[in-house]
Amino acid sequence: MSLFSSSDDKFLGIDIGDSSLKIVELSKKGKKIVLSNYGLTDTIPNFRFSQSDDMDYLARSIVKLKNELGIKTNKATASLSSFSVFSSVININNYDKKKVNERITEEARKVVPLPLEEMVLDWKIIPNKESDPNNNVKVFLTGSPKKLIKKYIEVFKKTGIFLSNLETETFSLIRSLLGDDPSSVMIIQLGANSTNFSIVKESIPFLNRSINISGKTITAQISEKMGITMEQAEQFKFDLSVSDITQKGQIPKVIFDAIEPIIVEIKYMLDLFSNSNGGTIEKIILSGGGSLLFNLDNYLENYVNIKTIIGDPWFRVDYPLELKPILEQIGPKLGVAVGLALRDAE
Repeated sequence: MSLFSSSDDKFLGIDIGDSSLKIVELSKKGKKIVLSNYGLTDTIPNFRFSQSDDMDYLARSIVKLKNELGIKTNKATASLSSFSVFSSVININNYDKKKVNERITEEARKVVPLPLEEMVLDWKIIPNKESDPNNNVKVFLTGSPKKLIKKYIEVFKKTGIFLSNLETETFSLIRSLLGDDPSSVMIIQLGANSTNFSIVKESIPFLNRSINISGKTITAQISEKMGITMEQAEQFKFDLSVSDITQKGQIPKVIFDAIEPIIVEIKYMLDLFSNSNGGTIEKIILSGGGSLLFNLDNYLENYVNIKTIIGDPWFRVDYPLELKPILEQIGPKLGVAVGLALRDAE
């Protein structure tokens, strides 16, 4: 549904996720950023939008959702899946502004897994609060496969929507969930087919990892361990979400076994960040559809003893108060799309 019929500029974010497409449209009213429209497709079993090479189908799906929502904006920022984009923090010794491109290319060849000729590199110098007598700097480096970028350009040409930017999901989540918060935070995105982890410090994702654990694999493990159907396992997860047990941060062993790889990964990344950066994580922010399951935030907070919350991508967006219950429920799924729309709206 369209919430406002304003002639103000509109800003469109399109998240090409694994299981569905998500669209968020924002507008500017003076200095306020206002929710104009939002929506997502139904999940298609055994189909991954972000990995499909059927560009005609992808284009038709985007246009269909856009038309169903009544969106007229024809300029958008779209997402690149975190697992398809390489990122790393590299060190540049004896930084020389005149030779920085040459030095970064040289260092990139050592760490990027694909030939640089097949990648589009982007980089950002990480500000150093302390002066370094040797003029050494840290650089945040990303590399996106040219084939992937070409694919999305072709898809959006077919939609008739001007593709203004492509952005990695992690950066979109940082924008929508953290804003200008300089804290050291772990963002966990529990998607349909994988779980992505990012440790962010001063808006830079220092560490990024992904594991093949998701809502689907958790449901499958519950189904197998309890000898019930997938549908019954889904219902079991839902029932747990509203039970007194999980409200207190406790979960049955069958659930613990299913999410144990997530806990192992959290502990590994906490140790890695502490050893490599000498820092500690101040809080964990959950995102993605799986973040609402069985009060996972309470459970993780008790287990790892770090403040854990479900991220709110709407915290800088104005919207009608009557939409608050539904937006709180759907927000974790739309975090990336909100961040994409905010990129131009800001």
